[in-house]
Order: sequence, then C-alpha cells, then structure tokens
Amino acid sequence: GTGKTTYLGRQIQRAVEVVGSANVMVASFTRAAAAEIVGRKLPIDNRQVGTLHSFAYRALGAPPLAEAKLQEWNAYAPMYQLSTDGSSTDMDEPGWEQNYATVGDELYTRAQLLRARMVPQELWPVQVAAFHRKWEAWKQEAGVIDFTDMIALSLRDVEAAPGEPEIGFFDETQDFAPLELALVRRWAKRMAIVLLAGDDDQAIYSFKGAIPDAFLDPPLPPQQVRVLSQSYRVPRLIQAEAQRWIERVTKRQPKQYRPKLLLTADGKPVIKDGQPVYVEGQVRRLYDDPKLGRASWRNPEPLIEDAMQYVEAGRTVMFLAACSYMLDPLKKALRENGLPFHNPHRRKRADWNPLTPGRGTSTADRVLAFLAPSFGHRVATWKPFWEPGEEPGFLWTYGELNRWLALIKVDGVLQRG
Repeated sequence: GTGKTTYLGRQIQRAVEVVGSANVMVASFTRAAAAEIVGRKLPIDNRQVGTLHSFAYRALGAPPLAEAKLQEWNAYAPMYQLSTDGSSTDMDEPGWEQNYATVGDELYTRAQLLRARMVPQELWPVQVAAFHRKWEAWKQEAGVIDFTDMIALSLRDVEAAPGEPEIGFFDETQDFAPLELALVRRWAKRMAIVLLAGDDDQAIYSFKGAIPDAFLDPPLPPQQVRVLSQSYRVPRLIQAEAQRWIERVTKRQPKQYRPKLLLTADGKPVIKDGQPVYVEGQVRRLYDDPKLGRASWRNPEPLIEDAMQYVEAGRTVMFLAACSYMLDPLKKALRENGLPFHNPHRRKRADWNPLTPGRGTSTADRVLAFLAPSFGHRVATWKPFWEPGEEPGFLWTYGELNRWLALIKVDGVLQRG
C-alpha cells in the first residue's frame, strides 16, 4: 500500500512527455495489472502496454499457438492427452493443489514450470522429459509454438522489444520467472532507462516459476534502488506484525516503511507533540472459544462468530487462507448459517461466488426468480385471486416460475392443468 502503481504512473507520464508514447514500453505480469495501469488514463498508446508474453508474441510475428490445437495434439499423442491449456492455469491454485484431469495435463504443467525456471533438461524427471520430447516433435511438425516458447524464442532470437522503445517499465517484476526476467534484461540492453517495479516480499508465485532470487540478482547499486516508504493502507499494529513476520525471511531486500497516517477532515496529517499520528489498527489471535472450541480452518465456527461483530456493525470481512482447500469447511459453514459470501477477484469460481447470477440456471438466478414478486415491480391484475377489499398481490411470470420450481420437488405437488 505504498503507492507503487501511482508512482509508476507518474514516471510513465514523464517518460511519454520526454520521448513520446511510441518510445515507451509498459509490461506487467498479468493482463489485469496491465489494464489497471492503462485505466489510470495515462497518455500512452494501448499497444505500448501489455503483458511480457503479449510483447514477445508480437515480436515473433504472432505465430499459431499449440494450445489452440489441442485436438490435433490429442490425436497425435493419445497417451498424453491434454484437457486444458497450461497458460490458463488458475493463479490461485498452486501446482500441488490442482486436480489435473489427465496425466498429460500434469506433465505439460511440470515441463513448462521447469522451462520457466531455466532448469537444464538433463535434470528433469524422466516422465516429464519424455512428454516434452514428444511435445516438441509435434510442435515442429505442426508449425506451432506454445505459451513458454513466446519467451524462450524471443530470448533466443529477438534482440529488442517491439518498436525498440527507449524506456521500459516492468511492473510486478517479483512475479516474473527466471526465463521472463532473462528476456527483460536482454531487451533492457537496448533501452536508455529501465524501471523494474516490484516487491520481493510479495513473490508468491513460486508454483509458476517465480523466485525472489531472479528479481534480486544481480544486485543493483544502492543509488539505483528506490523504496517507497509511506504506506497509505496499513495501520501501525498490523505493519509491525507484518515486519516482524517477514524479517524471518533470510534473503530479501531490507525495506522500512511508515504505517498509515491519521488524517484530518481536510486530508492533512494529524500532528501530536511534533510527531505524526498513525492509524493504530488491531491484531488479535483467536484461540479457544468457550462455546465453539478451538478456532482453526477445520473448525471455522469461532471465526464466523467473531466476524459477525464487524458484519453487524456494517463492516465487511475478508477470510484469507494459505491454500484453497482450507476454505472448504468455511464455505460449508457460511452456507449452513445462511451468510452470503463472494470473491470479487475470482468471479469464475462458482464455489467462491454462489450468489453470482449466471445464464438463468444458477442457484442465484433461481432464488432471484422466486423473490421477484417481493421486489414490487409488477402488480397483479387477476382480481379473482384476491378477497374483496384485499390489496392486489404480485405474481411470477411463467419464466420465473419455471426457474425456481427447479429447486423444489414438484412430482405429485403441481399437477398438469
């Protein structure tokens, strides 16, 4: 929360003013991160902003992709059938948590991971190496490249980024794998200025090949490192706990930052005795509940009980777990308690967003159809249904009735006619 994206936006704007939009390149780890930068209404052409893979793909002339021809691959190597393309692997599902549909899915993912980490093939597991040899032979015959080839071939064959920009900005760099950072550094040799924005303490995509060492090595001279030192998000007690925890990591870029300032109504820092006042925040550890027992991911009821004090005060609550399977008991308990929940960042996960409307057939759609009359937007005109003097009621449309009836047992209850 130290304003990295805001700082990056200011530097991009300055660069565009000096050398022009066509001479500035902005690459990030994900499409979402790149879109956030563009969404700040910066004076830069959208073609100059994207993921590193998109720039590499353009530099190679946009050749056909192997992942778009999986049916041909499955016919070529039925023993290694693929059900999905590895490039769309769930970012919230580390490799050890994923349920691969086929053996080929797992071998494909492991091969791409080893390539991303630049591990020599003689050190690969035998099964993974055998799959990769078959995969490479098919790609050559079919005249296609895969997702990792975008980076690997660009590293081998392309000396400069598309358009040979003078200034390069690379965001979320701690999430780049060694192969991707090797390409960044190759292209950087042809640029006048390069800014790598990131935080090694937030390097959490090791299952995708990213490791902090790739970001930190080779080390830069101190005058070329800028630490943003004021958080606009983290209260004092939470910042102290976070610092205490992260300092146990042995290899990292040391960094100090100030917690969130307490501000006056007109946005100025509150000063007391000549010192700024920080927002305090709160850190609590929830152990044994007298009624519900010890709180844990397996027993989430005490967590829900504790969270309700904030919900009842009109605040929102986030539950965060190290692995997605740890959320399963919590989701079950929230449903049993009739508490709605969602994950706005992962809308495609129906189990994390049970109330997100779908195409008319989701549970949320059916419940909304049942509740439609209660919203009061239609007045029934079928007077014979109501007693004299009674207020007109509300009815379902046929389509709404059809939707919510699917949730209940109707055999022997609703008869034709």
